[in-house]
Amino acid sequence: MQEPPKLEFVTWKQFHKLCYGLAGELEKSEAKFETIVSISRGGHVISRILSDLLALPIFNVSIQSYEALQQKELRLNQKLGQYLEGQQVLLVDEIVDTGRSLKRALAYLKKLKCASITSCCMHVKPKTILYPDFYVAETRAWIVYPYEVRESVEALLPIWKGSKLPRKQLVDLLVKGGMDRTMVERFVGTNGQ
Repeated sequence: MQEPPKLEFVTWKQFHKLCYGLAGELEKSEAKFETIVSISRGGHVISRILSDLLALPIFNVSIQSYEALQQKELRLNQKLGQYLEGQQVLLVDEIVDTGRSLKRALAYLKKLKCASITSCCMHVKPKTILYPDFYVAETRAWIVYPYEVRESVEALLPIWKGSKLPRKQLVDLLVKGGMDRTMVERFVGTNGQ
């Protein structure tokens, strides 16, 4: 029986504060950037905020690596083409867990002959095979970001069911962590249970 993972909730307020801090560290560094490449989907929100704070355009590369909290084979779902040749790129993701997505994205960008590639993320897991150049915090917990309610609930629900804990307990935990009860109940489907 798989135990539910330790969860760490990030509120919108915390998320913005972390992005602002990361942008400050990037600005203080010697690194120069002309564009952001967001690793989809996780990197989209942080990339949008960094784009605003650093006044940079965004490109997107889609690498799928997770299904139901389980790391799967990496798939490059979207290609960038020739747009980045000679560019100083800031590669952005929300979290580096195993490092495989980061490694794949870096290899892909190197093939595009970028002038430089600097990587950053919000959170890093200590088991990663590759650390980004910049990150905010290291954690062993499963991070629940404020923009992934359905995704988090759908990933946690099978684990929760397997542990024989009532759905109401999952709802209460997610709400206590900062998620909206109506949204959580919609995806958990408690129906008074």
